[in-house]
Amino acid sequence: MSEASTVFKNCDVDGDGYISTEELKTALTDLAIIPTENLIQGIMDHYDEDANGKLDFEEFEKLVKDLKKFGEADPEEVLDMFNTIDQDKSGYIDEEELRQAMTEKFDTDDQTIKAMVKMADKDGDGKISISEFIGIIMSLRENASRSPFV
Repeated sequence: MSEASTVFKNCDVDGDGYISTEELKTALTDLAIIPTENLIQGIMDHYDEDANGKLDFEEFEKLVKDLKKFGEADPEEVLDMFNTIDQDKSGYIDEEELRQAMTEKFDTDDQTIKAMVKMADKDGDGKISISEFIGIIMSLRENASRSPFV
């Protein structure tokens, strides 16, 4: 049994072959992640391809694969990082939240923050969803792995 199918089976509490939003909330809570409605909605919007309100195995597997692309960071760390930056717990990171996170850790100017949001914000809504955040992290990791300085 693959890792994704094991995780899926553990999350699919009622055994109906789908991960409901309630089962997703429980799984996130078990990982010490606050499952805000917006976070759940962001995950469902991105991964629930048939828009039936639940994740089948293939949809869930895509979520797991995206999270695994972080290499050494496990899914809990990635979601925790997202939740830490998402100060208002809206399920999205806006420019101000990113600015606060980046200026606390790095001396990042406004122009760089705006460029980061623009790069990450694939749907153009002015904020970074969990799936867009995953994209940023994957891109940063891929670029770092190609760097001769690493």
